[in-house]
Amino acid sequence: QSQGDYDQAKVLSQRALCIKEKHYGDNHVAVADTLTNLANAHQRQGDYDKAKVLSQRALRVKEKHYGDSHVQVAATLNNIANAHQSQRDFNQAKMLYKRALRIQEKHYGDNHVEVATTLNNLAIVFQ
Repeated sequence: QSQGDYDQAKVLSQRALCIKEKHYGDNHVAVADTLTNLANAHQRQGDYDKAKVLSQRALRVKEKHYGDSHVQVAATLNNIANAHQSQRDFNQAKMLYKRALRIQEKHYGDNHVEVATTLNNLAIVFQ
């Protein structure tokens, strides 16, 4: 269960990010995972621009590491789409959700819970 201390989460994630960047370099998947954690903390506090910047950086690392059609890429696309949706940038959110959905359907098939989650996110954008 989340305790909601996003300021502390950001401090700890930023510290972890610095350590991982020094150890692994900027383009390692472990760095991308920490960028995602940091982005999530910013998003939960309503700092969608910062969340998008961090998530987009994580996306570039994941695409480089996994390729353009990996489920980790889809998860990050969903995170970025959520930030766009929160800012009422529905066209960008739709585009990102659709890209994530294509990846998930290709990887999981049409009847997987991850596919359902992205379908639900996309449906909300259309409302």
